[in-house]
Amino acid sequence: PSFRGLLTKIKRSPRIFVCNYQIVMTTKGRNTTVDVLRVLAGLMVIGIHTSGEYVLEGVAEGANFIAGLCWEAVVRPAVPIFVIISGAFVLGRNETWGDFYRNRIPRLLVLLAFWLPFYWLWLWLKGDDIGSYLAGFWQGRSFVHLWYVVMLLGLYAVVPLLNEIIRRCEADGEKAARKRLWTLSTILLLLGILSNTYDYILGYNRFFPFLWPDYFGYFLVGYTLKCHAPQRSLPALSLYGLSTISLFFASRYAFEPGEGLYFYRNLSPLIVLSAISLFALFVSWGGCGGKLARIGKMQGDILGIYLVHIAVLNVVTKILVLTTPSLMQCAWLNIPIRVGLVFFVSWGVVRLM
Repeated sequence: PSFRGLLTKIKRSPRIFVCNYQIVMTTKGRNTTVDVLRVLAGLMVIGIHTSGEYVLEGVAEGANFIAGLCWEAVVRPAVPIFVIISGAFVLGRNETWGDFYRNRIPRLLVLLAFWLPFYWLWLWLKGDDIGSYLAGFWQGRSFVHLWYVVMLLGLYAVVPLLNEIIRRCEADGEKAARKRLWTLSTILLLLGILSNTYDYILGYNRFFPFLWPDYFGYFLVGYTLKCHAPQRSLPALSLYGLSTISLFFASRYAFEPGEGLYFYRNLSPLIVLSAISLFALFVSWGGCGGKLARIGKMQGDILGIYLVHIAVLNVVTKILVLTTPSLMQCAWLNIPIRVGLVFFVSWGVVRLM
């Protein structure tokens, strides 16, 4: 009876329902600019897997190689941005350990249970050596791009503990909380950078499920910047531009001795600066309206686009190779066209699913 009464009130007073819905969204901490950033990060991930072809083809010269490096410098912060956004919206909630795990962990496990076999079958149909993928299970090769979901499972496992740490940091007021959270975030980021550098120098393939501690810093930075957003956009914009330009030139110079790929790792110092400054830029705006807000509404489909885009990219690339081979020879034009095509086709697939 109470549910019927609620439906009656909604039918009689639709405006009240809409207002209440907006209040709920605000209470949950929705930030329309961050939603737009999530959509942008989805485009950037597709850009990584598109421009990377020209960087990894083994020819460290020519216009296509430079184009690949340039686009890579712009889009490489995508995965750290996803982690930062997750931290911004997951941390700080007033949930019990049991509620948190029940609401989130099973969803990620279901994703892995469906998409891992799907991509193993997909790789086999493409003619790839599926045995080499399965043999590299513990180093993450078997997960393709789904390694992100495994890493997120590790971060989610310790969210209740991080929430307790956050509560203690915030016990003595906003000023003390800001100082403590930034200090802890910086320490965790430095540890992640050192761990990442150690693995790279030694060529160490770490036991795959233990990759997630390196991303603690990104996770906590998301919450810290959401709660203590910068008041001015220019410093964040300047830092993002400077780190992106530095990333391009550092990787270009280092490719000659064969070390350029270090700078494109998710925890290299320049990627850390680039990802944090880009997130800081968006949260400093506070909110957006109009067409940008409508773009932000796509954020609910971004995880689905992330999951399906590799298969779509393979199909789109094959079609372009067969129909317009000259386009594939021009990376400056080919990369943005393929990114746009793959994004919107993937979105269509997600909506159909």
